[in-house]
Amino acid sequence: MSQPPKMARRNIPWVLWELLLRMRLDLLLMLVLCGLALAIKADPQVGDLSIIDGSGLSMLGIAVSIFVGFRNTQAINRWWEARVLWGSITNEARQWRDTLQTLIGSQEAFRQQQQQLVALQVLQCWVLNFELRGIWRSDARTQVDALSRSLGLPADTSLQRSLQHRAQLIGSLYSQGAINDWGRDALLRCSTAFINSLGGLQRIRNTPLPPTYDVFIRLICWLYGYALFASFASRDSAWTGAVLFLGFITAERIGAYVEGPFDQDGSSFCVPMDAICSTISADLLPTSPLGRLPISRDPSRWS
Repeated sequence: MSQPPKMARRNIPWVLWELLLRMRLDLLLMLVLCGLALAIKADPQVGDLSIIDGSGLSMLGIAVSIFVGFRNTQAINRWWEARVLWGSITNEARQWRDTLQTLIGSQEAFRQQQQQLVALQVLQCWVLNFELRGIWRSDARTQVDALSRSLGLPADTSLQRSLQHRAQLIGSLYSQGAINDWGRDALLRCSTAFINSLGGLQRIRNTPLPPTYDVFIRLICWLYGYALFASFASRDSAWTGAVLFLGFITAERIGAYVEGPFDQDGSSFCVPMDAICSTISADLLPTSPLGRLPISRDPSRWS
């Protein structure tokens, strides 16, 4: 029995590197601003670098903590909702397979159509993965294109086209007498559950945080961090101020990165969609290469 996913300690530097790589422009700007403040302080005529007085800085710090905390909470909620929806899709795929087996598994004349519908579910999961991320994993794309052609669909088929094809196949089974009214209703309920889940994922992808809110949180975080650095630098504790400045900027940026659980880079900020789709492929099509793609089980290297 395999162990549950767990990040290896040796990959901690990799996670930090991913974060630094994403924050490279922020870190560069922070370095420039801090260097500018220290250069001004070196002037003998400048006695105090403080931008905001002590009481104002304390009040601003409380506001920043609330807003950054709220942003991170919302980001984790979005990430977790996406993961729950992908979990629902996994279960719905298994239910689809089992429902088809129950309804027409004993009818040899319709075995090929049953297999097509099961394979179509696998195809839809991978196409959903690709459309959410906006980029194609090359080895998976090759196998998905081959699967599409085997189902009579174009290699670059869309999710909507595959859904329409599934509806046509269900209608064909009903018209041929392979399933009765109850069976058609059962298949349509499975299809509806899948469509509801994918609609939720598309909503998360297509509805980011309002731009005004995003910009406001980022601005007050930078203002507070820089004011805090200036205050500490005035007391010859520039290093402490820089560490605190970096801490607030990093906390705000982590929230921003986690808000996008379908990023193209497949980093540890993302939902592991390749791993989920590979699991679905192995469950529904045990002999398919899509179920044997090289997938990391370490959360720091999820794809």
